[in-house]
Amino acid sequence: MGVQSEQAVCPQVNIGEVRFPGFYIMSQFHIAELARRGTVEKVAGSTPTRAAYKMGPNFNFRINTRSVYPLGLPEEFAFVTVLRMDGSTVQKKWNIWQMQDLNGDEQLSVGLNGLAQSLEFTFIALDKQKQSVVFSFLPLLFNSRWHEIVLSVSRRLVTLFVDCVKIESQNIRTREKVNLDGYTLLGKLKDNPGIAVPFELQSMLVRCDARRPEREACHEHPANTASRIPPITRP
Repeated sequence: MGVQSEQAVCPQVNIGEVRFPGFYIMSQFHIAELARRGTVEKVAGSTPTRAAYKMGPNFNFRINTRSVYPLGLPEEFAFVTVLRMDGSTVQKKWNIWQMQDLNGDEQLSVGLNGLAQSLEFTFIALDKQKQSVVFSFLPLLFNSRWHEIVLSVSRRLVTLFVDCVKIESQNIRTREKVNLDGYTLLGKLKDNPGIAVPFELQSMLVRCDARRPEREACHEHPANTASRIPPITRP
């Protein structure tokens, strides 16, 4: 995607003193406002200066996709989140972030599989077939510590970073555009998206620059650096 096209799709977002083209998912779901109303509980984040929020299971985090992505997602982007799972969530198969069509069929998602200890990126390819990219062998991600997860999605490649460490890159087919006449959800079971899972969320955003994570330090640094996961080496 060229610069002009990217700018058309992605608004400028301000987070503190940082300004970038993308989407701040926390504000899309009005999470801070819900905390002020008492609907969502505000908790301590990964450092003393960071705030986080308890997500699920009592509130349904679902919004209309077109209302927050009026021109869709860019062809290339980086998904960034800082979160912490509780004891019950680490064993579940659930989506951190998911887009559905009006029939409830999954179009794009970032999910965690506690039983397999893997992270999955799922999307619809140009041939209308669903493709899931699985990053396996991530046991140190499935605990009750804070972790930063970054998925860098380009035209032909998706790369996972966990706690500032590059884990692995995998080839993907070209993605189909997301159907905007549907819903975007947070923190739902993979096989039953009507059920929310409990976890703590500090930050979640989309950067309209897939290579940004490789050019800078962590956007948000989890407090427990001892939990960093080493890169995967394949035989």
